[in-house]
Amino acid sequence: MPSSSNRTSRNYGVAQSVLLSLFAAGYLLDGSGPILHSRGAAAVGLGICAAGLLLMFSALASLRDVVQVAPEPRAGGHLVTRGVYSRFRHPIYTAILLLVVGLFLRKPTPLVGIAGLAVIGFLAVKVRFEEQLLVARYADYVAYRQRAWGLVPWPRSRR
Repeated sequence: MPSSSNRTSRNYGVAQSVLLSLFAAGYLLDGSGPILHSRGAAAVGLGICAAGLLLMFSALASLRDVVQVAPEPRAGGHLVTRGVYSRFRHPIYTAILLLVVGLFLRKPTPLVGIAGLAVIGFLAVKVRFEEQLLVARYADYVAYRQRAWGLVPWPRSRR
């Protein structure tokens, strides 16, 4: 029988998949007018999306066989601190955040904005849960957490 944290982890994974699918559907199907019309913002959004995709692919390449959507570390896995993970603890979540912001700048409608805020809020909660699991699984995670950025690279959050 799965443990409580294992069920919760799977639920987070499912919720993330559903939420990202709803964001994508809202983005693609929203026919409402934008809050603002700006080619400059759209161009910046495209650049942010490109940065998000590069970060995502780099993170996936670093994770290799331990990648999964659920926040619980993979059984038999190891703590990845190489590649982009030497700087970011959660580069896939950071990449998703960049993509959401970039897509909002490309299509700044109320629906896309609200859906984007829901995704970002969910990721912030999921990161907290995942960090608890990582601290419990890997003895060296606490030291790693002090030297690598979390979800957003703020100068004060990196020690």
